[in-house]
Amino acid sequence: MKIDVTSILNEPGASLPFDLSAEVRSPDEDLTLVGPVIARGVATSLGKEVYVQGHITGATELICSRCLKTFTKPFDVDCECYFAEETSEAREDKDDAVETFPLEGTVCVLDDMIGHEIILSLPMKPLCAKDCKGLCPECGSNLNEGECDCAKEEQVISPFGRKLIEAMEERSKKNGRPKET
Repeated sequence: MKIDVTSILNEPGASLPFDLSAEVRSPDEDLTLVGPVIARGVATSLGKEVYVQGHITGATELICSRCLKTFTKPFDVDCECYFAEETSEAREDKDDAVETFPLEGTVCVLDDMIGHEIILSLPMKPLCAKDCKGLCPECGSNLNEGECDCAKEEQVISPFGRKLIEAMEERSKKNGRPKET
């Protein structure tokens, strides 16, 4: 995705609106973008650099952190960045919170900015649904698809767990509380 800023580059304060839709390369080899990415916004000339402020929408394919099922998650993100010929020198005195990308001649290539914003917008632990039940810790069955046989069997309590239960029962007796059944 590219914006040709030839018409505004040498006119500080001049702006150029953009409304683009295109397939964008994935910012990460483990991430799959689904369908086109839509980018809308304004590019503003600051003399030797360009400030881009925009909004991007699209969808990505993620893996649920509970059930390991692949699902599609939309993204809807505001973004801003600078494009400059000399990325290290031009931005020394500017705000570090806004990323700077290289200006390629008179063209702002938005792909890196878009990839950067998509990655930042993704949840650390993606879930296919808020109420995802995940996988059975015993047999690995997806509990969203129904109960497994493990849930019906009586749970085996480890020796540590049994001692903890006995200690709690003993403490309850000392405090005058009846044993709960």
